[in-house]
Amino acid sequence: MNQRGGIQNMEIQNRDLQNIEIKDRNKSMKKFTILVVGQLISSVGSGLTDFGLAIYVLALTGSVTATCIVSICAFLPSILLAPVGGVLADHYDRRAMMILGELFSGLGLFICLASVMSAKPSLVVICIGVGVSSLFMALMEPAFKATITDLLSEEDFAKAGGMVQIANNAKLLIAPAIAGLLLQITSVSTLIFIDILTFFTTVFVIVVVKKGMVTKRREGAGLSIHLEMKEGIAAIRGKSGIVAMIIIMTIVVFCLGFVQILCKPLILAFAGKTQLGILASVCAFGMMAGSIVISCLKNTKSYRKMLSLGLIGCGIFFSLMGVKQNLFLITLFGFMMFVFMPAIQIGAEVLIRKNLPNEVQGRAFGMISFITQMGYIFAYILAGILSDYVFEPFMSGNSMLAIQIGKVIGSGEGRGIALLILIAGMALAIVGVIVFKLKSVNMLESLTTLESETIKETEGIKNETFVEACKEGF
Repeated sequence: MNQRGGIQNMEIQNRDLQNIEIKDRNKSMKKFTILVVGQLISSVGSGLTDFGLAIYVLALTGSVTATCIVSICAFLPSILLAPVGGVLADHYDRRAMMILGELFSGLGLFICLASVMSAKPSLVVICIGVGVSSLFMALMEPAFKATITDLLSEEDFAKAGGMVQIANNAKLLIAPAIAGLLLQITSVSTLIFIDILTFFTTVFVIVVVKKGMVTKRREGAGLSIHLEMKEGIAAIRGKSGIVAMIIIMTIVVFCLGFVQILCKPLILAFAGKTQLGILASVCAFGMMAGSIVISCLKNTKSYRKMLSLGLIGCGIFFSLMGVKQNLFLITLFGFMMFVFMPAIQIGAEVLIRKNLPNEVQGRAFGMISFITQMGYIFAYILAGILSDYVFEPFMSGNSMLAIQIGKVIGSGEGRGIALLILIAGMALAIVGVIVFKLKSVNMLESLTTLESETIKETEGIKNETFVEACKEGF
């Protein structure tokens, strides 16, 4: 009887412990959900400013090159500090990094707002403002992502990762349509002011949930950014397949950088801001559709084929966006282009991830992201110059070649940009064909297949959740 009673007491204690654990997990998830809602609001605000400033600068200067310069100032600091931000997030209080990042990023927006509202707006001042904002956002984002580990148990990591992606994607899915509608009744200064308010909202949310955010610092390791970046380079150096993949991804990002910059002047050449905003949001939903399709696939046998198909499909629909001045067709082709993007990201990520040791993947992917994102910078530099000084003048001229091309894609304002988009899309599709034939990439696929077969034999098949490795890169 005593033994039976002891067993019952142990079962009761175990149930009590499980109930306490479940309550703690639910409490932590509630705090994290509040934090994600704050990040979603901030993401929408950032999207409003990005959309509004791009149109404002284009209208102010009439130059695609000027828009590219602003984009470089907004993007370059986040690229250069991407490896540094992650290291700092592992060594310092993530709450403080998030709060300071949000507040000082808001300071950069105040600089932009002051210039936009002045009698003589200055492109230089706007560039300084977006640069300052980007600088501090680069320090804040790794700390925000690391709070998943601070707040939650491993069982909730996958769910939390999905929530973070939804918050980040709000910038693409919701903000353009809202910005396009708001610009019909107000000015870009209102959009920037709304963005500033969202930063204070996020800071308030961080303060509310800060009690559960305890930074788990690396023990026994000093802060050596140079050393950790060096380790990231060493992890990828000497592996021809991975180096080839990095080169391929950089070219892909370079091509996609063109559509990011050129789609706005392409549409505004024959349509309005509201139409542009709605079109951008609808196209971005294509990425969600593509992700759902891939998540429904079972037993993917070749990630090389997935990557190649994604590149070819994305490139074809990318090119078709430049063929006709028709909003419906451009929206359709843009949507389909985004549908193929997850195949590029997931295919490339898996091929690299499965050929790197787990203990160096964080540093390696940080360095890979840094390298591939430079493709955006080169694209931003070239897109403006080629558009303003080569392709637009060419398509506005009376040469025989321009006339013949104009019979296919049209002539006049914006058709030089259309031709540039068509060429960039064709280049992307050609890269897809090369990937399928490349021996070094095929070797990565062979090693990945061999590893999968070994896992099946020794441990059984494991379900794998794909996380975003090179977010900005793709």
